[in-house]
Amino acid sequence: MLLARRYIIFGLAICGAIAGIVIAKTLPKTYEARSRVILKIVQADPVTGQAIPPRALETVVQAQLELIRDRRVTDAVVENFGWEKSPELRSAYSLRRGDKDLDFRAWLAKRVSDSTNAYLIPNSPILEIAYAATSPTTARRGADAVREAFIAQTLEMKRNEAARNAEWFQKQTDDLKRALAAAEARKSKFEQDNNIVLQDDNVDAESAKLKALASAAAVPMMPSISLGGAASSPSAAQLAAVDAQLTAARRTLGANHPDIIALQQQRAALASAASRELAAARAASRPAAGPSMEGLLTAQTRKVLAQRGLVGEAQRLGGDVAVLRDQVTKAAQRTADFQLQAQSTESGLDKMGAAVTPTTPVTIARPLFLVGGFFVGLGLGAAIALLLELIFRRIRGIEDLYIEGIPVIGEMRRDDKSTPNPGLLQWLGIKKMEQQPT
Repeated sequence: MLLARRYIIFGLAICGAIAGIVIAKTLPKTYEARSRVILKIVQADPVTGQAIPPRALETVVQAQLELIRDRRVTDAVVENFGWEKSPELRSAYSLRRGDKDLDFRAWLAKRVSDSTNAYLIPNSPILEIAYAATSPTTARRGADAVREAFIAQTLEMKRNEAARNAEWFQKQTDDLKRALAAAEARKSKFEQDNNIVLQDDNVDAESAKLKALASAAAVPMMPSISLGGAASSPSAAQLAAVDAQLTAARRTLGANHPDIIALQQQRAALASAASRELAAARAASRPAAGPSMEGLLTAQTRKVLAQRGLVGEAQRLGGDVAVLRDQVTKAAQRTADFQLQAQSTESGLDKMGAAVTPTTPVTIARPLFLVGGFFVGLGLGAAIALLLELIFRRIRGIEDLYIEGIPVIGEMRRDDKSTPNPGLLQWLGIKKMEQQPT
């Protein structure tokens, strides 16, 4: 069947080869330039100190790849090239077949997006941006323009997000400050109404006084007078040391030497302090008049127990104030961090040189179009030949009449001149049928 339709098969193969040559001649050459950036998203932010979790790293990288072909980036490239003023592109836009719903600027942005490809180089934080164009210079400029627009858009998005976060945290800070002022007012009013004063550690003054009395009762007060009658206070010990230094210095230095004068002034100050300490120690050693320590401790204990409920409420109000103060501090800190980040010039991307003008086109070589067209035509011709044979069935040999169980009586052979080349038939795998016995 293939031999019978060989003219159709080889005719379509020749037509396919001619079509491949025509396509190769008319298809413009395409050049591709590449520019690279380093993604520093794995590093901590220099302002906030926060880093992206490893689990979210792949999602962030994919978002960066999608942003490169986003309209916000491609619009910047169109504006950089000034394509909106090009009459040739206006004419091409008017003759377009698809994208009927796009305006001129959106159509130009789509051209840039279709010409742009981005991918992450394996096992590295390097992002490569490829831009294809019919001109080597346009390809180089396009790769650099897409990279610049991508970095600028990334920085703008980062700033805008930080500004929104700063605004939100500022609002929270203001609300917390108002709540803190109200809580402090409630605490102050409660303390004034109930005559309760809380110290910085949220302990009331009466409980602190009870603790001091308990400590004084547990440790008896000892006089600070030595057996010889001399003061054993810290100032007295320092005074003795200064006297020793002064005696040693007078052996080698004059009376008007600065060191001698300084030691004398220090001795006078220590002598005054030692006198005061000695007087205080003598007064403390005398029997005290008035209530005993046990009585004071008992009275103070009763006073603390009587107002324990009020103190607990005051401490609860104080705890609310402490929590609100901590929240105000943290919210204000976050607001300051985001405000600083909104003014940052760090995009998290570093450029790696400039794109190089390509010298070799990336389109398929022209001989491949010829070979591809030939084999496509050959396959199409074979398919059409088989289809014609199935539609218009013909008897081309004894094998077409062979039915199992029914003997063949005889056959009429062609002349040798009209018989196809046996060698060709054997090369094609077609064996000549032997005459069946009657």
